[in-house]
Amino acid sequence: MQRLLPHYRTGFFRKFIQKRPCSEIIYGQPFKAESLKNSTEVSGDKFIFRKNFYFGNSGKIFISDIYTDLFKSRPDVVISVFNVGNLNIYILFLLRYFLKYKIILWSFGYDPVKGFNPEKNFADKLRLKLSEKADAVLFYWEKGKKEIESFTKNSGHFFVAPNTLDTDRQFSLKYKFDETGIENLKKELKVNEKFHFIYTGRLLKDKQVDLLLKAFKKLEEINPDCRLSIIGNGSEYNYLKKLSEDLKAVNIYFLGEILDEETAGKWIYISDAYVMPGRLGLSVVHSFCFGTPVISQKKNSHYHGEGIGYIKEGVNGFLASDGNVNEITEIMNRIISDKELSEKLKHNAFETAKNDCSVDKMLDGFDSAINYVMKN
Repeated sequence: MQRLLPHYRTGFFRKFIQKRPCSEIIYGQPFKAESLKNSTEVSGDKFIFRKNFYFGNSGKIFISDIYTDLFKSRPDVVISVFNVGNLNIYILFLLRYFLKYKIILWSFGYDPVKGFNPEKNFADKLRLKLSEKADAVLFYWEKGKKEIESFTKNSGHFFVAPNTLDTDRQFSLKYKFDETGIENLKKELKVNEKFHFIYTGRLLKDKQVDLLLKAFKKLEEINPDCRLSIIGNGSEYNYLKKLSEDLKAVNIYFLGEILDEETAGKWIYISDAYVMPGRLGLSVVHSFCFGTPVISQKKNSHYHGEGIGYIKEGVNGFLASDGNVNEITEIMNRIISDKELSEKLKHNAFETAKNDCSVDKMLDGFDSAINYVMKN
């Protein structure tokens, strides 16, 4: 049960269904004000749309029209997206006694903005209690699991399913691009500059794309043969477009939202680095799948998403000091000035994707949790 089904999740769920053909994925519509949308590439009777009902202005509190399906299908296991504003969870706990299913909660682990402190925050206290009462809990990454474990002795039912994409699909695209070659793809995409940097993702405040624009403007003054492409949309789009104009940057291009996997993959593949100064998530995996290193910033321990766990400083990417625009510029310039470093970063980024971020590892995490609850 998902609140919604964004395009980056569909590949994983298709593989999950292939492995467990009796599964069904139930999802609803996004909150009216949010930029994240449902995938348009969902088909077949395994993906079931049911309406969400939202309360308040945040979109964080909702309930879904799922209960007819629940009584009809009588599942052995229910895996639910886990946040304390998901009112379905409380009903699922009540119905568990009558329908005899097992509950697995699937979650990042904690609020990445506020951290986790159940001793001072009621929502965190509730999250901890639900985590203890569930039959199993699946975390996006090891850090999320450890954060909750530090407040409870009841953690034998905690598992990690490393959050990732359908890496098999991304790898197949990369191999296809390898045959075409970077220069041919640049011609196809009409990129004439020697060096190329990319940002893909929602244009939100916590992504701090404004710092990237300022850093690139400084890079452009050092080396005019560079281009920055911005792929995405969101609440910050107009502000960032105007900022780019105010900076008088010559080679910053806003391409809008690109949801086609192959087209988006081409833009990442031709890039010397992917740069997201703000909160990192699955964009790290996406970039690494195409052998593209990542540049971001060092933040406090609760800021970044799970993507930060894949970055190894100087090996497959770099983390600048928080808020240091000049350092971001220096890192970008260092990468394009040192061919040997650039090749090393690209090689290691792809190796990280293959060894640490594979979709099979995520599926294994789900298998571990499902096998555990069925055994018990």
